[in-house]
Amino acid sequence: MSYILALELTNRTLLVFFAIPFLYFGYHTKFWYAPARLQRFDVIIRIICVLLALALLIKIFYAPKTNRLAAQEAALLHLAPLVLTLLIVAQGSRSRRAPPQSKQTAGNAPGDLFRPVPLNNEIQRLTWNDLVIDAELRRELISVIELLKDPKTSRKYGIDIPKGILLNGPPGTGKTTIAKVIANTANLAFFVLQLDEIVSKWVGESEKNLSALFDAAVKHAPSVIFVDEIDSIGKTRSGNQVWADNLVNHMLQLIDGVIRTEGVYIIAATNRADLVDPALKRAGRLNKVIEVPLPGYEARIQLFGLYMSRLTLSQGVHLESLAEITEGKSAADIKEICNQAGLNAFKRESGTKRRHYSVTYEDIQLALDEFMASQSNPKS
Repeated sequence: MSYILALELTNRTLLVFFAIPFLYFGYHTKFWYAPARLQRFDVIIRIICVLLALALLIKIFYAPKTNRLAAQEAALLHLAPLVLTLLIVAQGSRSRRAPPQSKQTAGNAPGDLFRPVPLNNEIQRLTWNDLVIDAELRRELISVIELLKDPKTSRKYGIDIPKGILLNGPPGTGKTTIAKVIANTANLAFFVLQLDEIVSKWVGESEKNLSALFDAAVKHAPSVIFVDEIDSIGKTRSGNQVWADNLVNHMLQLIDGVIRTEGVYIIAATNRADLVDPALKRAGRLNKVIEVPLPGYEARIQLFGLYMSRLTLSQGVHLESLAEITEGKSAADIKEICNQAGLNAFKRESGTKRRHYSVTYEDIQLALDEFMASQSNPKS
């Protein structure tokens, strides 16, 4: 207590105390997409405010008789920003606990509001270490992310920030995983274009919902809109389905038309780039088509190592031989084989008294046989 009473309150210390609420707003502005981190920060800032407030109360009630009034006034001035910060934190916590507004799905009555929100908190937590792709593709994706995060620097280089890319490749090669990694590592607002939320049976509602999605992305820019299986919504216009052609036309205008969508980047994925409307792939839109091929030999070794990192492999299991056997298989196929091998090991050890949590070559071979059988008889 003697140390607290000896501490002198000056204009400089008052400035430090008044910086605390600004620190709260600065942190929430920078890390708005990570509620768990914000919650931890709120707890820390509350503890700091309470401890400082207790110290100030001690100075108020136990101030020395000499200059007591001046000391109490200084302590009260220092107390004001702490109380303000605690009120701000409490209000922010109540706002985050408020139930989210429901989204519209196709078929709702016309006029129902569709309010898209960033989905960063609902995306599976993945990093670049969870993704096995070509090094050149990774560098290209990272460079695009840096452009989006720092538009001022790109303008100094005379660069027009790209509108988007089209990831094309066989099913299971990691196109969706790339989008998840970007969502978790780029610190960008992440939106997903989902057909069941956009397409409506009511005339004009689909276009309105699509505009709402892009408006929300612009509001939270820099942001990313991920469109999986874009050939289902951006298929080449034929004139046979007027509503589908109108939706494609509207998307073209939103991506690169009269309406400006600064800071919005489109990541689209498909395994049939030839079905996507050519206007979507022209310069200024999704002109960058990146091929995501089936994994090569070295990539398959890395994938087996990644998906079996949680398993205990028995002697005689060699990743190199597994990579040779699975030539032509996708990353999703290899993940399924590893998962099935773990399941086989679980079943095998279920009848024993003690589990060793190990996967044998027989478990993996059985998983390979079961996978091949499912591929040859997909309807069974």
